[in-house]
Amino acid sequence: MARGMNRAMIIGFVEREPEMRHTAEGQAVSSFGVSTRRHWTTNSGQSRESTEWFHLVAWGELAELACRRLRRDQRIYAEGHIQTRSWEDADGQHRSLTEFVASRLIPMDGHCPEPDEQGQDEETPLCLNRVMVIGNLGRDPEMRYTPGGQAVTSFSLAATRTWTAPNGERRASTEWFNVVSWGSLAEICRQYLNKGRRVYVEGELHTHRWNEPNGQPNIRTEVIASEMIMLGPRSSAEVDDERLS
Repeated sequence: MARGMNRAMIIGFVEREPEMRHTAEGQAVSSFGVSTRRHWTTNSGQSRESTEWFHLVAWGELAELACRRLRRDQRIYAEGHIQTRSWEDADGQHRSLTEFVASRLIPMDGHCPEPDEQGQDEETPLCLNRVMVIGNLGRDPEMRYTPGGQAVTSFSLAATRTWTAPNGERRASTEWFNVVSWGSLAEICRQYLNKGRRVYVEGELHTHRWNEPNGQPNIRTEVIASEMIMLGPRSSAEVDDERLS
């Protein structure tokens, strides 16, 4: 299994058509917006819906393909990795942007369904929001409980991605992910994980937006974990459990 993994897949609808630019070296870069939608029923039987927006970036021939083929409301499949860029603006304020860097784009149907349409089959969902990460914990998990008594555990995960540049040079970059788990998975993460532990996490990407008291906008992107697999050496908690069994 790879030492690190940073892989994301989405099926969604183009909300903003691709815009093309070129780097100083002449390489094409296009960016556009895609939304994914999720419908589910709560334990109490309530119907819920949520929408996530992704800022997609494509390079080279894929950027040119995106500009030629993609139109607003078109349904597409995209595969790639997540990266976050940070900078200071002209006023000295810290800014960051989480991007989906596409390595594959497949235009699908162009029909944008109404909310009550199912529009999906068992093999191809209407929308998809899936992130898979292998990395090492940057800090011990922190657990809290909601007013309703549900466990919530959060931790940071560093995933290193390696690739070969067009000139043959081997490159590497590390992305940090904020991971949140709920319920029984949250309790497992709190009990067995610790700083430095290598894990596989799969889930959905979710973005929170809010304003500080001074009006400054803030954005936080999280992986809402649905699955966690412990990799590498066992933690002391696992060893203790084995001794007690």
